[in-house]
Amino acid sequence: MKDIRQRYRRSRLGQFWISISTGVFIAGIGVLYAVLFKIPPQKYLPYLAVNYIVWLLMAGMANDSTAVFVEASAYLRQDALPKTIYIMRVLVRNLTIFAHNAVVIPLVFLIFGFKASPAMLLVIPGLALLLIAGFLIVLICSLLSTRFRDFPQIVQSALQVFFFATPVMWAPQQMGPVAWYFVHLNPFAIFLQLIAEPIRGNAPDLGTYVAAGIIIGVLLMVSLPFFVRYRGRVVYWL
Repeated sequence: MKDIRQRYRRSRLGQFWISISTGVFIAGIGVLYAVLFKIPPQKYLPYLAVNYIVWLLMAGMANDSTAVFVEASAYLRQDALPKTIYIMRVLVRNLTIFAHNAVVIPLVFLIFGFKASPAMLLVIPGLALLLIAGFLIVLICSLLSTRFRDFPQIVQSALQVFFFATPVMWAPQQMGPVAWYFVHLNPFAIFLQLIAEPIRGNAPDLGTYVAAGIIIGVLLMVSLPFFVRYRGRVVYWL
């Protein structure tokens, strides 16, 4: 929370700028792409709102992971605190931003007459799985970014590609059979479905949960040994 307050210090609207800027983007881009895709705005805007806000959470964790230890260099040189504290700081910061952005969703649903559904409760396990995967990704990226200072640029470039390769602004139905590869072989698309679909009142299929479990299992096998081996060298890489 302190990170967010400091970012909007001396601003009259403060943290509400997070929600406002997201809402303006969704309204502007939503109308434009609804015309381009020839989809009624009342259908496309709620779809875009949910997807884009979930994407911001995923991309935010990935982006922030590249500066975890660099930003905390002053603390790391002075205190022998567990390095996972700085990992958790990234998750809490992005969850706070997500909470601010999520305010836009009920407003859009209210405007276009979306109704609540029991399937919305599945957001909780979906969000939990995303946070577990996010924690493990941050473990890896934080170390790599500290050791190799070109790695943050690689992450940013990759996120730009994944944004367009993930069904954030487009629906899988628009691409036909080829959409299977973009949805089922894209980790971002898998976790997007786990959270976005329940918000829209749809239950994700079991295969999506299995795919997320496989991704988390692979991340566990890679990230934990990697972190245990190299965490002691972080201070010397700063």
